[in-house]
Amino acid sequence: MAEVELLPIATMIHLILGLMTIILVFRSEKSNHNERFAALILGWILLILGINYLFRTIIDYQLNNDLISTGEYATSFLRFGAQSTWVIFSGLLIVLSLTYPYPLIQNSKVVTLGCLTTILITLIFIPTGIVTNFEYDSASSLFLLFPFLIWLGVYLRYLHSEILDDRKEDRTISAVSALLIFAAFGEWLTYWLGIITTQENHFSSRFAVGGSELSDPNLINMVMEIALQAIVAVSIISIFIGEVWRCRKKGISGISIFTFSLFVLGILWFIFDYTQMGIVDSCVETQCNSFNKVYNTYYIFTSQIIRFLLVPLIFMYVILNFNLIETGGENVWFTRVLVLLMLLIVTSSIIELIQTVLPIPQMITSALFAAAVVVFIGWEERITSGMIRQSSSVANTLLESGEVVDFTISRSEYKAYNVSVGVSVTLALMISLLISLMGINS
Repeated sequence: MAEVELLPIATMIHLILGLMTIILVFRSEKSNHNERFAALILGWILLILGINYLFRTIIDYQLNNDLISTGEYATSFLRFGAQSTWVIFSGLLIVLSLTYPYPLIQNSKVVTLGCLTTILITLIFIPTGIVTNFEYDSASSLFLLFPFLIWLGVYLRYLHSEILDDRKEDRTISAVSALLIFAAFGEWLTYWLGIITTQENHFSSRFAVGGSELSDPNLINMVMEIALQAIVAVSIISIFIGEVWRCRKKGISGISIFTFSLFVLGILWFIFDYTQMGIVDSCVETQCNSFNKVYNTYYIFTSQIIRFLLVPLIFMYVILNFNLIETGGENVWFTRVLVLLMLLIVTSSIIELIQTVLPIPQMITSALFAAAVVVFIGWEERITSGMIRQSSSVANTLLESGEVVDFTISRSEYKAYNVSVGVSVTLALMISLLISLMGINS
């Protein structure tokens, strides 16, 4: 129920932030070219997630109101469209990991590679996935291994140099790497202890049985899913150990607190999941039973908030706080509108969530929201300055150390990448619609 309520809000947040980020990229002529390209990719990631959530919002509405049967949904444009946009999202993460924070390709050819990668993934994996009824969709999740491994490697490399070589400026690079891992895979990281103890395998079996009406469970999917889960667990444990080490040497930081929070959430999730094992296994043994109401509430205020509200905030924090785009000059007013809009939407969402759980009168929640509006408007400059502290640029840190070379990306190349992603999305939706109408995989 909570996911249904959060999906429309998440759709609006991601679409608005994605569009405004792309606009700001083209207004940031003085930004470092590689970081500006990274901001463009992040803008498209937010936009693609918004489209994905839009499909899922419509799907949930139709299924919950019995407007579409499971059989009709299995071959519907909505299902194909949602799966297709997720594949494109995975492809964009690969391009981002090659670009930022450490540019593995240090010339403008990275834009060409980004265009080709996105279009090839669209033309190869989306039609194949639809025709095979997404029976091997976990294979496409292997795309996510690349950003995991690259960002984790960059994090460990620059954490090591910060502590052992006393290069304080390298904290910027390791911090951004950790934030990108949290933003791209945040919800999964909270299940790390269940993955290590193989508890998550019970949930995988439940979801496989529950989704058998759409596609048959198979060994390839299970193996790919286990491999991805292993990478998730290794990532959070590695970052946790790294932040503990850093706290002892350099003191605690915001990244450390967030890491420890995810680590503790993983332990709590393991305990709560253990209490539901009988319900989880019911799908395999007899028939699927519903989860406990308290368990669902905990799911709302942890996993769902991380996935739908915290992820876009982290992406925007990286964009605004690490100088990926220009936030001064003519862009000041645009940036302030962006920050205030983001805070107001998230605040109203959390207030509404609390109201669905606690019996709070509408008048009180309206007053709380009005108070939040007054605070945001009154302290607008202070809040914006707090979110945009102009931290050291990752690109400047790398250039000053001589580890990378500077390169230029022309405005036409930015436009070409915009067009390539737009064409990929259009092709994905057209392929989804045509195959759905022709009933090729029914």
